[in-house]
Amino acid sequence: MFNLIFRFVLGLVFMAAFVFSISAQDSVKYIDKTKKGESDINGLITGDSVKGLLIKVQKEPAPKLIPAVDIINVNYSSTAIGSIELKSALGKEIRANLPATKEAERLKLYEEAVKDITSLLPIVKADVRLSKYLNFRIAKIKADLAKIKPEILPDALKSLNTVRLDNPDSWMTLNAFKIEADLQEFKGDFDAALRLYQGVSKLPGIPPEIKTDSDFLILKLFMRTNRMVEAEAKLNEVEKAIPQDDPRRVQVLLVKSQANLLNDKLETIVVDLNNVIALSVENYIRGKAFNLLGEYYLKKNMPSDAFWEFLKVDTLYNQDVDEHAKALYNLSILFDKVKNDPIRSRQAKDKLMESIYSKTEYQKKVSSDS
Repeated sequence: MFNLIFRFVLGLVFMAAFVFSISAQDSVKYIDKTKKGESDINGLITGDSVKGLLIKVQKEPAPKLIPAVDIINVNYSSTAIGSIELKSALGKEIRANLPATKEAERLKLYEEAVKDITSLLPIVKADVRLSKYLNFRIAKIKADLAKIKPEILPDALKSLNTVRLDNPDSWMTLNAFKIEADLQEFKGDFDAALRLYQGVSKLPGIPPEIKTDSDFLILKLFMRTNRMVEAEAKLNEVEKAIPQDDPRRVQVLLVKSQANLLNDKLETIVVDLNNVIALSVENYIRGKAFNLLGEYYLKKNMPSDAFWEFLKVDTLYNQDVDEHAKALYNLSILFDKVKNDPIRSRQAKDKLMESIYSKTEYQKKVSSDS
């Protein structure tokens, strides 16, 4: 009888341990390049570095590396706090970032998320990895918040800098560098942004593909700030570093076309941009290519052709705010000039004055033109 009871109790213990091992798993949401979309993986995180996260999946012989550049979100299992309480705090940031969320609601959700996650820090203090991750999420949210409330820029930059110093060799390190550099660009301190992008290549054990990604960001910064001599030198460097079969070569061709357009080297632009459109599956890249085609046709004094390229961005490839703003600005002129339709021209201007475009140069341009 005693043996039966003992076996029964022992069975319950093993069952509880099994259930706990299934439910208390880490999980990572990431960009899955093989599927060209997002994927989730569950298991035990066994390693963390600037290369990414190693996660051991049940029944798999070896841990899988999720590259740092591909990581979207991480859920660290913890005995210090319930998953519902944790997801509730982190979920406000996710809701804030939904495209349909209005700016006032986004601001409110960001502020509540910072407050809620900060309140969890004393509870999870003993769980070092979760504590560091929550500090990273707070810094990330503050960066988004600073773009709506610029007065908190110093605090956001300080938080990101602290994350980098506290995590010298983590997947969060790379992300903190990139977010801080983006925020410095937003602030208008392009030299500070450049130093941060350059700092990525000095991280310990940085993989070559991440260094190339960093060089890409430097190249785009040179382009945005019209430092064309440095941009062309960096473009040649990046072009040599990326293998022929690498999908990023489409982006190289896109940037090369943009540089040629700025330098009035127009001979191959139409062919190159049509190749970009044909080879890319990303709406952002296609939208940028159609806008560049529109600008090319304007340079060639072909406003009717330009009109249709900008219209494609407005109706089909409007996912990127800056590219959509550029298309709307040009349509606000071309609807009147090409189609003799002042009503549609006014509608394009009115749309461009919406709050979502408030940080774009094109809202400022359409305001000064009026």
